[in-house]
Amino acid sequence: MSSTCKKKRFVSHGGDVWGFSRKYNIPLEKVLDFSGPVNFLGPSPKAVEAVKQNARLIRFYPDPNPVELRTEIAAYVGNGVKAENIILGNGSIELIYMPTEVFSRNFKAIIPVPSFTEYEKAVLRVGGEVIFVQLPSNFALDTASVKKAVTDDTRIIYICNPHSPSGTLYNRETLLDLVEFCHVKGIIVSVDENYIEFSSKSQTATLAGSVEKYENLFVIRSVTKFFGMPGIRFGYGIAAESFIDTLQAVRQPWSINGLAGYATLAAFKDTDFIENTKRTIAREKTEFAGRLSEIGGLHVFPSETNFLLVKILKPKVTSTALREELSREGLLIRDCSTFVGLDESYFRVTVRSAEDNLKLVEALRKTLKKF
Repeated sequence: MSSTCKKKRFVSHGGDVWGFSRKYNIPLEKVLDFSGPVNFLGPSPKAVEAVKQNARLIRFYPDPNPVELRTEIAAYVGNGVKAENIILGNGSIELIYMPTEVFSRNFKAIIPVPSFTEYEKAVLRVGGEVIFVQLPSNFALDTASVKKAVTDDTRIIYICNPHSPSGTLYNRETLLDLVEFCHVKGIIVSVDENYIEFSSKSQTATLAGSVEKYENLFVIRSVTKFFGMPGIRFGYGIAAESFIDTLQAVRQPWSINGLAGYATLAAFKDTDFIENTKRTIAREKTEFAGRLSEIGGLHVFPSETNFLLVKILKPKVTSTALREELSREGLLIRDCSTFVGLDESYFRVTVRSAEDNLKLVEALRKTLKKF
């Protein structure tokens, strides 16, 4: 573990509106959740309708070999991806955990931090060892530092692109340089693209089209964030057919519920929803970031996603204290002090409607004056 990264106990993710509602005795529908980076517009109406139209199918086991579903997903991804390059998962979480099942014990994994906490959990669950590599202050991917951390026992490297919690988008060439380096050494590079559809540069940044060339590349996506369906629990991995076969041998049967596929395909085909989401998030994010920057005492990082990472510049204010103060008003932000590699001067907020964003901005301005 890098000397600059302190180990922190595991905590819940953003978006725990249930626990928040219980703790502060606030009705669920009155919680304004800025902590979970999920599309505030909610799911595609066509996805919801697809669930209703196919509800009768819950009397059957899910299709154990949904060839048509994988074919449709491959078509949606494009970039030369075929059905044979697709594996399905119970959200992206199952896919994040899946590769570690094929490694022998005592392997090592590299995680540039800060990053999603489930990468570490996936490694520790099967007896692996995590090596953290601290990202620079602007959260750029320092591939030289990552390569330097590689040892003979390294089996996997986890990269989030766009990066969470900063919203930074890494360019394709930088990532492929690392993939090429790892390919020679037999190291899997797991690239989490859960937020890539929010970016206007998604088609030029994605590594989905490179999986046939690099058998060590595993690209992960889900319908949780962009398509606003965290409750469906549907994700998909993209990889070379040989690696897909390896993963199929260790995955659990029937991990995908029978209605998730119908909702997903309906969402993928809802071009009006997709374009409206891109347009709306881009507009509201620009306005939101500007208003937050005007408060004073805050630095807002640029983001290619639907969330903004904010650094508190006032030394007497901590993200934990700020979260507690805002919680009393039914506003839930993500305290980023729980991320390995970050401290109590960072918090993250998800872009919501103009009205909701303004409420948070005003509450932040008022709260910061108290310190």
